[in-house]
Order: sequence, then C-alpha cells, then structure tokens
Amino acid sequence: MTRRQAVYALWAGCLIWGAAFPLAKLALADATPMAFNVARFLVAAPFLVPTARHVTRDEWRWGGFLGLLLALGFALQTVGLAQTTASRSGFLTALYAPSTPVIVFLVYRTLPGVTQAGGLLLALAGTWLLTGAAAAGQDGLNTGDLLTVASAVVFGAHLVATSAAYRDGRLPDALAAAQILVAGLLSALALPLVETPAYAFTPLVLAVTLYEAIFASLIAIKLQLSAQQVLTPTHSALIFTAEPVVAAVMSFLLIGERLGPLQWLGGVGILAGSLLPELRRRGPRVRA
Repeated sequence: MTRRQAVYALWAGCLIWGAAFPLAKLALADATPMAFNVARFLVAAPFLVPTARHVTRDEWRWGGFLGLLLALGFALQTVGLAQTTASRSGFLTALYAPSTPVIVFLVYRTLPGVTQAGGLLLALAGTWLLTGAAAAGQDGLNTGDLLTVASAVVFGAHLVATSAAYRDGRLPDALAAAQILVAGLLSALALPLVETPAYAFTPLVLAVTLYEAIFASLIAIKLQLSAQQVLTPTHSALIFTAEPVVAAVMSFLLIGERLGPLQWLGGVGILAGSLLPELRRRGPRVRA
C-alpha cells in the first residue's frame, strides 16, 4: 500500500465510523450498550474464523492486547453514547488525536514533527470549539461525556499499539481477526457484570448491528490496520479527526441534531488539522 492509498483508506474508515454514531444512538433506544456491542462482535466473528486458524502465537499475543484496548474503548464509548448526544460523542471521541502524540512521547520519548504538532494544535482547537458549542443546553461535561473522553484516550493507545504490532512482519488480516475475536469474548464475559442486558430484535436494531459488525468492525478496522503499516500513529489520528464532522452531518440527517456556527468552525479546524501534514509530506511510502 502506498502512502496515498493509506490516506484514502483512513478517510474511508473515518466516513464509516462517523456514520456509526447516530446509527448506534438510534439502536440504543432498544438495546443496552454492552449487549449491543456483544451482538456486533458475534455477527463479525464467523467472518474471522477462517483467518484466525492461521494466526500465529505471536500474533495472538498482540491481538489479545489490541482486543483488550478495543473492547474497553468500545465499551466506554457506547455506554457514554447512551448518555449524551451522537454529535457530542463524535466530537469528544476526536480527542484521541491530541492524546496520541502524548502516548507516543510517553512510550517512545519521540516528539511529533512541526507539521504534525501544528495539525494537533488545530485539531485540538477545533475539538474544543465543537465540544463547547455542542452542549445543547447542558452545563459542562456529563457522565456520558466523561466516559467518551476516557474512550478517546484508550483509542489513542490502540493507534500507538497497532503501529508497534506491525514490527517483525505481523499481518493486518491476522491482527484484525485476533483482536476482534478477543474483543468480542471480553465483551461477552463483562456483559453480566456491568449491566442487565436487553436487546430488541427489531428491524432497525438488527440493521444497525449488521452495519456496526460488517462495516464499522470488519471493514473499517481492516482499513485502519492496513493503512497503519504505512502511516505514523500521529498522522493516522490526525486524519481520523474528521470523523466527528461526519458524525455531526449524519446526526443532523438521521436524528435531527443541529450544529451552530461555532461547531462548524470547529469542524473546519479539525479538518485543517488532519490535512496539514499532507501539505508538506508527499512521495513514497513511509514505514510506521
């Protein structure tokens, strides 16, 4: 995969995950958060079994760690989404962009480059505008918001760990299969401990579950894993900061959530932050 293809792959994943926010919000009216997550992983599992048969022990170890982060991130995000708006959840999830270089620094003692640092500042400013303007009558952060912020930090760690997992030739398909299966198992084990599960088998809930399983779990994660063989964790996070803009647009179209001028200004800042590294870095592929 070339660097340009990797950027396009992450943009596609961004569109898929952005649309998932309002869709999941609709489904959570008839399903509890953890039960919904378990259902999405159960639907995805049969597609991964053939690949899982060829996963090496080393890939299972990395997949287990990535799966733990994935399960925790989705759990925090989905429980948070049930207690806040879809657009606000999308904006707060974008905080994994500024959290990623901090995690990279803590783990590797590596500072981001000038354009990445500038992009991070733009993304952070845009996220602040979007989050602050998205209150919709709420005062400050509620419990759902705080859970979503926690999920953003976990997703930032997942981005960094994914790049580390590619050392020594580990394969995207193997890592995707291992981590999704592990995430599904951990979510199922945690289900009776964290909630009284409920899941209504309505056409809407089933359709959203299929979307979350096939597109948001299988396809988008595969795109992310493939692209991160080429891009750095910080650059990957910057591209995905466009995700809340997609979430905001789809939230308006699907469930009528509206944005004010400051929110759209924040969206422009996030997009500018995600695109800034592209203005300076062109050419052949670069290994993470």
